[in-house]
Amino acid sequence: MPRPTAVAVAVAIAALVIATPAWAHMTVVPPFVAAESRTTLKLSGPNERDEPMTRFEITVTRDFRIVQARSADGWDARVQGSTAIWTEGTLAPGAEATFSLELEAPSEPGPAQLEVAQRYASGEAVIWDVALTVTPESDPSSQNLGWALVTAVIGIGVIVAVGVALLRRAGSLQEK
Repeated sequence: MPRPTAVAVAVAIAALVIATPAWAHMTVVPPFVAAESRTTLKLSGPNERDEPMTRFEITVTRDFRIVQARSADGWDARVQGSTAIWTEGTLAPGAEATFSLELEAPSEPGPAQLEVAQRYASGEAVIWDVALTVTPESDPSSQNLGWALVTAVIGIGVIVAVGVALLRRAGSLQEK
């Protein structure tokens, strides 16, 4: 019969392995911005295609205003209306890049989406919808991030506890 500690570790590792594919997609830091604030966002993601990426675009919605798109290594940045565009660079297949932009958040809190486009010389594009949350002005983003981490730890704990309970039950059924 496996030891409960070994089972708990195996269940926790399995939960992390199952979640790993989500980590390979486009991410935004910070994921929370205060209403009516000016914030610098960093979007990171891989080139999952077999050809170099030649253009990167971020389109904002919900009354956001792009203040500035910052140039990245080898990329020229410009703002065109509600879209930040990086050109004149390339991102090799399998490589990852980070693009930064400064924006002003709307006054109304709530969920928002950024549309991110990775464009290629062949004319193809990969489009991502990246979630962002606008928090009330008085609600600091670090508190929200803290709650998100606490919730994640509790969720992993529940997964581990259920796995241990199922294995114990299976063991007791085998003994009968």
